[in-house]
Amino acid sequence: MDGTLLIGRSSFPYFALVAFEVSGVLRLLFLLLASPLAGLLYYFVSESAGIQVLIFATFVGMKVSDIESVARAVLPKFYSSDLHPESWRVFTSCGKRCVLTANPRIMVEAFLKDLLGVDMVLGTEIGTYKGRATGFVCKPGVLVGKNKADALKKAFGETKPDVGLGDRHTDIPFMAMC
Repeated sequence: MDGTLLIGRSSFPYFALVAFEVSGVLRLLFLLLASPLAGLLYYFVSESAGIQVLIFATFVGMKVSDIESVARAVLPKFYSSDLHPESWRVFTSCGKRCVLTANPRIMVEAFLKDLLGVDMVLGTEIGTYKGRATGFVCKPGVLVGKNKADALKKAFGETKPDVGLGDRHTDIPFMAMC
């Protein structure tokens, strides 16, 4: 999504928005303190590791219902204002629309399905326990690189999508399948 369907290449502002809206200033401060570590991991270790830090700092201990409420009521306004016009033009010309994203599915699904008419959302799944987010990522992990290609293969089987849009080198494995 980030940098492809959306103009902005960073999902940090959306994580910050969820952190603030659900848990207030202290959670936002925790996320801000964790962000240098996330950035270092993202750029020097792996994209997946950096995203996992953002997910943990944002979601650990939050009620899943609160995350869903913010994802449905607050995030769409901000996502809508960041839509990339050229990507949107290509995206709307497609019949069946599927979005693969490294972002947590719980954050983006309401916007993608309700406002953009997406048929299928494949995103990173966060772990939950007794209605609260653990902050950890469920298998297969953050959907980047090979994980994104594997998720596409699992969802589509032998059928190949006609069009694939991406903006990072880690998108090449799934785009090669389109």
